[in-house]
Amino acid sequence: MSIYLDTLVIVNAYITWLTLSLTSKLSHQYSPPIRMAIGAFLGGFSALIIIIPENMGVIFLKIISFVIIIVAAFVRKGLSRQRFLIICAEFLGVNIVFGGAVYLLQSLMGADIIYINNASFYFDISLGTLIFFTAVIYVLTVIISGLLERKADRNHAYRVMFDYGGTSYSFDGVADTGNTVTDLFTGKPVIICTGSNEKPDFERFSAVPYSTIDGEGLLYAFSPDELYIEDETGKKKTVNALLAFTERGERRAVFNPAILHE
Repeated sequence: MSIYLDTLVIVNAYITWLTLSLTSKLSHQYSPPIRMAIGAFLGGFSALIIIIPENMGVIFLKIISFVIIIVAAFVRKGLSRQRFLIICAEFLGVNIVFGGAVYLLQSLMGADIIYINNASFYFDISLGTLIFFTAVIYVLTVIISGLLERKADRNHAYRVMFDYGGTSYSFDGVADTGNTVTDLFTGKPVIICTGSNEKPDFERFSAVPYSTIDGEGLLYAFSPDELYIEDETGKKKTVNALLAFTERGERRAVFNPAILHE
């Protein structure tokens, strides 16, 4: 089988983007698109290891590239060592599952279309075919993950509390994976407080675009002095997020449950 290096890099960059996206979903660890792209780019070039004869040095090099990809995509200030290890384990698990799915695909197709060496893949199929099958896997994973998250979130009651300018505020919290509003500059998620004109007189803010089924617009998000979420057991967790206010809807604070796992 002939290996074309440009195809090898492009295909593995795509695979890395896919596995990083799934890891982000499963670990509830947000990664800005630019960092996901950097991680995917590094994953594509790390696949060049496939042309090196197998030895212990190559295994060490593969481990180093694995860690570098995760650091490029997910590591940021405040990430604990425990969270980092969890992300590493889930990224490894996603890759193992993906590898198993590849072997299954090969068995079903009854053709020798895959070359594997040093834990790297080379697919002797068109990029379009690969994109189709992996896109199906990705969509199914996202749907199942979303359904499980929504079912779990219905069983919890939250309070979103924050301090700003010496005043404390409190809202009923609603965990909703549909809130994907994120500040483009800092990468921080935005908690949306609705149904209230009681808001701090903040001076520094970020204009954050959003879109719903009703239309699109801008939210003005700011960073409170302290922000934490309390569950029904009284356990409080400090979260790293921005706040935005809108007078529409009932009085509550809508947040993505992913911020509880960061």
